[in-house]
Amino acid sequence: MSRHAMNKPALNRFLVLAAVLGLAAFSNNPYVINLLVVCGLYALPAIGLSLLMGYTGQISLGQSAFVGVGAYGSVLLAQHLQLDPWYSLALATALSAFTAWSLGWLVFRLKGHHLAMATLAIALILHTVLVEWRSVTGGPDGISAIDPISIAGHALLDDLHFLPLAWLVCYAGLCLADYLVRSPFGLAMRTVSENEAVARSLGIDAAQVKRKVMALSGAYAGLGGALYAHWIGYISPEPFSVAFSIKLLLIVALGGVSGVWNVLFGVFIVVIVSEWLKPLGRLDVVIYGLLLIVVMIYCREGAVAALAGLYRKLPQRLRPGARASLKLQGRTSA
Repeated sequence: MSRHAMNKPALNRFLVLAAVLGLAAFSNNPYVINLLVVCGLYALPAIGLSLLMGYTGQISLGQSAFVGVGAYGSVLLAQHLQLDPWYSLALATALSAFTAWSLGWLVFRLKGHHLAMATLAIALILHTVLVEWRSVTGGPDGISAIDPISIAGHALLDDLHFLPLAWLVCYAGLCLADYLVRSPFGLAMRTVSENEAVARSLGIDAAQVKRKVMALSGAYAGLGGALYAHWIGYISPEPFSVAFSIKLLLIVALGGVSGVWNVLFGVFIVVIVSEWLKPLGRLDVVIYGLLLIVVMIYCREGAVAALAGLYRKLPQRLRPGARASLKLQGRTSA
């Protein structure tokens, strides 16, 4: 019975996602389908960042760097070693995780704003390397003619075919993250977030916990980047700049830094806002920064929690379905 109760929420979420994606696919609207693919790919690094920030309490402004490692790593491995995209994708995910784990050994000697600056430096360094190492990365021109991912010999060349893969991977990532935060290791993560001294007194190796979560966060980011590269067919350094890290921070802040499934709310909001801000060009990062400040000041628990709080404060008669409930109660009492 308890196992059924635990699986029911995950099943309900899966059915809701499947219904939304099915309606989008049957609508045959290329624009909507494209946005949903982007949402699925954005969600992966955001989930990793939610685990690192929301549950382990470690600030990171360098998530875009690990997305870039995954994207370029998968493409370069596939092209230079003649690997199938599935193998290069797996290796690039492992490479991103290892890079994050190694850097975690260095940056987690710092705390607070010093840690934020260190992770920001990582993003800036990676972006500079991608731009300047022209012989390997192609520089600002990037890399084109990237092989698509194939399933049973059928290449996923268009958005409609890539959509199920993007969201199956995203759903699996959400379930894994949800299971992790409910496990004993998740309890250790939250203990480290609250107080590292208390965690050490309980026998928890805080440094190891932070590095492991950093590696997992890097794996999520690398997987998202690798999928993006083989979906879009062309990559350049621009999508992996610090501006993308700010987007991811905004996604996590909107969903609530300690809500894994709430990340999807932030993803949809940010992707829609990104479409509205396209005419601004690179100035859009200013809007993202302002939105992030507003959310962190007025919605510290996330927009989802803020909306739920407003709903609870509404008079009962104003809530959806309240009138029908009141009528039923009147009939029963009569």
